[in-house]
Amino acid sequence: MSWSQSNKPGESFALESGSHFAISRKMGAQAICSRDGAAQLLAAAKAAVASGEVEQAADLLDNRAVEAIWAMFEKNPSRTGLIFELAAISWKIGREREAEECYKRLLESRPGGAVYNKLGCLCQYMGRISEAVQYQQKAVEAEPDRPELWANLARVLMETGSAQEGIDLLKRAIEKMPDNSQAHSNYLLRLHQMSELDPQMLFDEHRRWGRIHAPASLARTAHQNVPAPDRRLRIGYISPDFRRHSVAYFFESLLDGHDRQDVEVYGYGNVEFRDDITRRIEQKFDRYRNIRDVGDEAVAELIEQDGIDILVDLAGHVGDNRLGVLARKPAPIQVAYLGYPDTTGIEAIDYRLTDTLADPPELQRFYTEELVFLSEGFLCYRPPDFAPSISLLPADANGYITFGSFNNNCKINPVVTQLWAEVLKANDNSRLLLKLKGGNEPLIRGHYLDRFEKAGLSRARVDICGWKSPAEHLQTYGQMDIALDTYPYNGTTTTCEALWMGVPTISLVGKCHASRVGLSILSRVGLEFFAASTPREYVAKATALATNLPALAQIRTSMRARIATSGLCYAKGFADQAEAAYRGMWHRWCRARSTNLMSGDAVLRQTPTTGTRQ
Repeated sequence: MSWSQSNKPGESFALESGSHFAISRKMGAQAICSRDGAAQLLAAAKAAVASGEVEQAADLLDNRAVEAIWAMFEKNPSRTGLIFELAAISWKIGREREAEECYKRLLESRPGGAVYNKLGCLCQYMGRISEAVQYQQKAVEAEPDRPELWANLARVLMETGSAQEGIDLLKRAIEKMPDNSQAHSNYLLRLHQMSELDPQMLFDEHRRWGRIHAPASLARTAHQNVPAPDRRLRIGYISPDFRRHSVAYFFESLLDGHDRQDVEVYGYGNVEFRDDITRRIEQKFDRYRNIRDVGDEAVAELIEQDGIDILVDLAGHVGDNRLGVLARKPAPIQVAYLGYPDTTGIEAIDYRLTDTLADPPELQRFYTEELVFLSEGFLCYRPPDFAPSISLLPADANGYITFGSFNNNCKINPVVTQLWAEVLKANDNSRLLLKLKGGNEPLIRGHYLDRFEKAGLSRARVDICGWKSPAEHLQTYGQMDIALDTYPYNGTTTTCEALWMGVPTISLVGKCHASRVGLSILSRVGLEFFAASTPREYVAKATALATNLPALAQIRTSMRARIATSGLCYAKGFADQAEAAYRGMWHRWCRARSTNLMSGDAVLRQTPTTGTRQ
């Protein structure tokens, strides 16, 4: 077992990996021209990546080393394992094109499901969705009896807009591999991308996941934490998304706002692709642990040894989650927050942080966790430092209104396309701007244009672009007058970004958390008027805004100041709320511990900020 850890900001070291780092780029091509030498070099680079030393891994795999590995492979083409390892490391250090070349060369010598799958995953990562579909289909054709390949094909099919086809295929896959918790988690996430959401069905499916993958027998029932109600608490946050990701845009505000006199903050990162955001966030924890490739039980032991009082999961059922760690309950109090729009279904997780707009108290019956309501809202947004200035209203120069959405492809279902088509048909000469993963590809563009055409909207009124850099992404809001939220899975980061760029968002409110986030965000900045309760009202509100250009221009120019001074961006105030909630949970645990009242019913009646857990 090995992991890297940071004891203080700026201080880090690696455990049990020193022998690998003895190899350096001075090793040279000659020294690795043996089987052991190449294996040692690749092992050293892999260990460097695992410890977060991406630059060191890149130094090890310099041009001479890579050429030597290829020379060995050309001399003996049966040594495909070397090229698989080289491809995997190249991908993780940001050399995606080199990784692609490795896989394509492997196809020449050993075509098969494994190579096609890797190429499919790599193309999906790079946003080349059409190619990803083709490679994943070839993987399934090559090895039709491997359900994990079905699952990967399902995942990329959903990004082409084929949500139901992907969900059906994913369901078949998990039926064939019932022990694969990550694939089953992905199925739960994808259920939120259907055209309609059934809260009871979602609750039942999440509880089923919990019974299979997180049975109560896994959970620790005794903890050695000192039950002193007002002592400094150790709060642990566990996530795969301490990187350039939507979760980081909100979590970093909480991390910045924490009062370090009251709490000591630990991070447990399961980050596959570290970046500049990872490095920045790591330094903000009092202690940071890299838990990538460390088993669930070992991570649980580490958290227990760290003496974490409250462990907060920031992922839920998203990819690379570590719910297996929380199932073992290494901390006496466990909390779900932020990264997932539903219950985890795990009885070992005690609470969920939310607010009464996103989760009205009557929704408590659909959560295994006890809802804890933050009175000022459950989100705190950290606007990006590189955001450009707000542009003038595009409609003034264009002579027409541009509606738009930069939400994830998977959220744009037939219900949404019909709704947006109705908005545009109600506003003559208006246009729709979409930014989609793979939006530059004919297959992806054609799929969505066909949908709008079937909804009665001319293809000529819809503009679709592909992925852009973070800075270009924000600049593209300069082409949009009004943002249209998705339904039933609302946007979160996209809504906050649109507002920060001066673009008001029209959101449709539903009956699940996923379809109430827009209401929560808009209410935080005094724009709850733009949250609609019915599709007809959605169209009417979008139209009312579109037909009053002076008001729309005024909203645009005043929006950033409105948000900057609201609670949505007040890190200290938000952290105070969260810490008060944590302290209430801790007091409750201490009372239960001291009186041996494991049910906590008496305390529950004294805690007005929580719901009633079923």
